[in-house]
Amino acid sequence: MILMSIEELADYLGESKRTIYRYIQSGDCPPYIRITKKNIKFDKKDVDAWLESMKVHPRPVTSQEGDKSCAASG
Repeated sequence: MILMSIEELADYLGESKRTIYRYIQSGDCPPYIRITKKNIKFDKKDVDAWLESMKVHPRPVTSQEGDKSCAASG
């Protein structure tokens, strides 16, 4: 188990610590371990699974749809 602090998680995600605290408050965050009231750790595997669950898989644009979007803009 690789544990990450809030600071490490913020760096890993490219977010601020304040944003991480907002994620925690809203419940929109990976599972975490509360060691003490002020000491929260995240398992890197849980963080990676959480990120994986947030992936968006856009559908490919067909050539006909692409032609329509070009015609609409021109």
